[in-house]
Amino acid sequence: MPSGPESRLRELLAQLPTATKAVEDRALAAALAALPPAGARRRRPLRTAFLVAAGVVLLLAVSAGALAAAGALHVSLGGSERSARQPAPIVPRLIVPRGARGIAAVVDGRLWFTSRSGLRIEGLPVESAALSPHALYVAAGIGDSLVVMAPNGTRAWSHPAGGRVVGIAWAPSGLRIAYVVQTTSGGVQLRTIEGDGDHDRVLDAAVRPVPPSWRADALAVAYVGAGGHPVVYDFGRRAHHVVAGDRLGETTRITFAPQGRALAIGSAGRLWISGVGRVPARGGDFSPDSIAGLAWIGDEIAVGLNGPSKRAAVQLVGLAKNGATVRGKRLDVSGEITALDARGGRVVLALRRHGLPTRLVASTAPDRPARTVLLDVGAGSTVGELAVR
Repeated sequence: MPSGPESRLRELLAQLPTATKAVEDRALAAALAALPPAGARRRRPLRTAFLVAAGVVLLLAVSAGALAAAGALHVSLGGSERSARQPAPIVPRLIVPRGARGIAAVVDGRLWFTSRSGLRIEGLPVESAALSPHALYVAAGIGDSLVVMAPNGTRAWSHPAGGRVVGIAWAPSGLRIAYVVQTTSGGVQLRTIEGDGDHDRVLDAAVRPVPPSWRADALAVAYVGAGGHPVVYDFGRRAHHVVAGDRLGETTRITFAPQGRALAIGSAGRLWISGVGRVPARGGDFSPDSIAGLAWIGDEIAVGLNGPSKRAAVQLVGLAKNGATVRGKRLDVSGEITALDARGGRVVLALRRHGLPTRLVASTAPDRPARTVLLDVGAGSTVGELAVR
């Protein structure tokens, strides 16, 4: 016998014309996926809200017809088999990818956030944003302050930053936040503050406006110094260490591995890996492509690449025992990658496409052509930051 929510959704289906059995099954599966898991402790009003939302999803999916309903589940990038008569449906609200608890994106200077519980923030003007571990809180640069909010939008605390907060990183332990401030006097500082808003201090008074990254043990943070070189601050030793490597150049992106001490360092067209054994940073050249994003998937790195003629790709890069990079599978995509992150083996990327809506997509594996659409926003919009937890 179908469950209560399923039977109610079947009743909704029965009221709609010309829906095939296959369409009903796919739409029903998508709607049921929006419901809370069985046995979850939720109050009835919240469960009712989920059921109403699921019903709306169901109605939209079925009324769009068989082709649109099928396309809502998987969208092919770079080599789609979809004809001009089978356009992908627009996804107007941000969806949490499977395996994650929350997702945040800064779109044209406004925050979009959705949690697995269904709470969301849409359209809040921010300078930057980051999620805490398990997506329990959102830290955002709002005006000249660093503000931490609960997922329902209520403010936990606010701290005057003395300028625009242009980059934020929450430590894996949740006990500290590192953030980069463009001060009112024109300088750029790296600062840290405890997760409850106390004990703010300057770590480096002259840095580049690049988001920092925490080491997995939360005892070190990496950032880009004023000279454009990667720097690691060790809290245990209270010391700054400039990362050494051959032709590191101007660093534009930096991210620690989710485990261990490996540090990925990106410039315009080169990638380096540091912290593997005792060897200096080693890397490879991706020119003429430019690096648009870095994200770790286990012991591999997903590198977002933008090339000439609006050609883009996600390249997997592994590590050899001597610290050298080894290129793995590559997925070509249509559009320009503006942001990239990964969680639980799933790559999430933002694609700006000429004349088409900017799209957030996710994949169960970066080498598969099928993708799940998470959000569509207006053509020409830019997703400047992306965080999945």
